[in-house]
Amino acid sequence: MKNQILLFGNTRNSADIRYFCGMPIHDDYFFFTKKGRKCALLSPLEIGRARRTSTLDEIFDFNEVCAAMPGKHQKSYFDAAVYILRKARIRSFAVPKDFPAAMLENFLEEGFDIEICQSQIFPERERKSAFEQAEIAKANDVASACFCLAEEILRSSEIRGDRLIYQGEILTSEFLRTEIEKLSISLGADALDTIAASGIQACDPHEAGSGPVKPNSLIVFDIFPRLRSSGYFGDMTRTFLKGTPNQKQIRLVESVLRAQSRALDMIAEGVDGAKVHSAVVDSFEADGFKTKFSRGHWGGFFHSTGHGLGLEVHEGPSLGTRRCILESGNVVTVEPGLYYREIGGCRIEDNVLVEQGGARMLSKYHYNWVIE
Repeated sequence: MKNQILLFGNTRNSADIRYFCGMPIHDDYFFFTKKGRKCALLSPLEIGRARRTSTLDEIFDFNEVCAAMPGKHQKSYFDAAVYILRKARIRSFAVPKDFPAAMLENFLEEGFDIEICQSQIFPERERKSAFEQAEIAKANDVASACFCLAEEILRSSEIRGDRLIYQGEILTSEFLRTEIEKLSISLGADALDTIAASGIQACDPHEAGSGPVKPNSLIVFDIFPRLRSSGYFGDMTRTFLKGTPNQKQIRLVESVLRAQSRALDMIAEGVDGAKVHSAVVDSFEADGFKTKFSRGHWGGFFHSTGHGLGLEVHEGPSLGTRRCILESGNVVTVEPGLYYREIGGCRIEDNVLVEQGGARMLSKYHYNWVIE
């Protein structure tokens, strides 16, 4: 990859930019390296805050750059970026594969030599620092508090026929999700797209859930709060049941817990993530839970065992079917699940830090799933 890097965008849409500058910036700007220094071209609106709170080495004020440029015609941010790069004698650089196509074409027309990086432009993002590990654990503390709230609501609910009644109203997925998101905000995080799905809905792993929550039914809660202060995610899943489980539900949940425990025991530096995933598949099959596609629906275990976690809720490395050697400092989710429309869905997810001798848990919440 070329020595210099150029980024364009904002920290809402680019985890790479958030990683690069260490602060939230919600409008689109240029970020680049210059002789090993991290630089940015920013509006005067951002300059003061960036100089106080960012991890940037050099910050260019757009107004000051424009004043130094020759000519009296109005300059754009692109014009200013070209001026800075040429003055620094930077003629070539690498851009991430999601770099805006129109902007890429503009730089090519100006004669710059550009390499599109097809892999991670900051591969070091996969190896988390002590600060990043602590932030992920902090985000998971928010998720744990939200599970506690969900449990309290379910415990306080009354079963009436095929409905749960909470404070005189039918308990719905929408209500649970709203209460979880409100608590998350009060704790300094945003828990967007929370999953609170019961019944057949819980058999679709990314179904958010809607309508009344079913009693005596497995309820999947997948909560992935993002800290407002640092941008780091937590990502945890627990499955609950309000009422009395049947034997098929008990076998299903016990099998998921067993598979997760097996995966957690395997994770360590140098281990192939594909082997971890294969062990989970073997565990389920040994318990008699096969994966199959029937009548337009998948049943069983049909997603990966886990993924990397950090400034994105899904990033490298992977615990799936492809070979992926884990390194110390990786943070991965471990989230096996089983889904059968005639039984229900169960997924249990925790996050671990990969270390030389094994895995260190970065999430904490109990696995008691039956709520009377």
